[in-house]
Amino acid sequence: MRHIAALHALLRAGAPVDEVLHSVCDRARRALPAAAVLVVDAAGAVRVSSGPPLPDLAALAAVAMRGGRVVLRGAVSCVPMPGHGGVPGVLVAAGRRRPPPPRRLEAFAAVAALAIGTGETQATRERERLARDLHDSVVQTLYGISLGAGTAAELVHGDPVNARASLAWIQETASAGLSDLRGIIVRLRPETLVGAGLAAALRRIVDALHFAPGTGAVPPGWGLQLDAEPAVSPQVEETLYRIALEALGNAARHAGASQVTVRLAGDDTRVVLEVVDDGVGFLPFTAGSPGRLGLRSMRERAELVGGTLDVMSAPGAGTVVRAILPSSPAVLSG
Repeated sequence: MRHIAALHALLRAGAPVDEVLHSVCDRARRALPAAAVLVVDAAGAVRVSSGPPLPDLAALAAVAMRGGRVVLRGAVSCVPMPGHGGVPGVLVAAGRRRPPPPRRLEAFAAVAALAIGTGETQATRERERLARDLHDSVVQTLYGISLGAGTAAELVHGDPVNARASLAWIQETASAGLSDLRGIIVRLRPETLVGAGLAAALRRIVDALHFAPGTGAVPPGWGLQLDAEPAVSPQVEETLYRIALEALGNAARHAGASQVTVRLAGDDTRVVLEVVDDGVGFLPFTAGSPGRLGLRSMRERAELVGGTLDVMSAPGAGTVVRAILPSSPAVLSG
């Protein structure tokens, strides 16, 4: 069925969950046909809908979710979404005279379940990454500052010279911790793309992530080479932003680089992003590689929108991360 094929293409392109669910409702309404189609989540709330509201929906959806079975009432079909460890929601369709065929509705329910499951998996990964970032950077920095403050307090009267050195170390460590925290905030706020555009967002990544400790200035070896703003879809734009953020973060944390350059160029069909550093280098995609999970995440993000990601590096030879993406993800029409 062309509608199901188009929905799967939308999933492969990495479209946001609610965008996929809206498309599920719209396409199911046209294909069945139906007067209204709604996605009801596991809590019984209408998440997205197409068409007029349906009365007495909560009780009907609850019956379908509780029993994990199709429920028909009047001209309404209620089909549970297939899930692991529970029903993630139900798809409800109201026919104009009779209930839409449940078997046809089940195909759309399966796509909706995939979209919700994908969204939950991505959210879990982001939470796990945030927890690791907080533990590895901010928590450790605060612990070090606490120890340094205790040392300074003990020395302040008997050994003022070393006490001043300890306070200087605390100041430098706090500045580095602030830079780490800025990086985590930027990771959580891709809305910097909205309005400003990708080129401006890339400049903000550099400004936010890589202040030199104690100076508030971007290190002189960090540079941007940007062509005119590429005309890309919102999905591709966010993918480029996330890849650049990960690559720059790896360069800052692991590479020990003095020169880092971000290049962005595009045309009507594709866009190319490069992050190049002159750091220590490594063997990409091998066990124990610095930022190995991040490298895999970048590659997955590129592939989700139909692009490719290459990482070229060797010990002592620096690193090049190159993402080549279509200007817009390929989605089947119909």
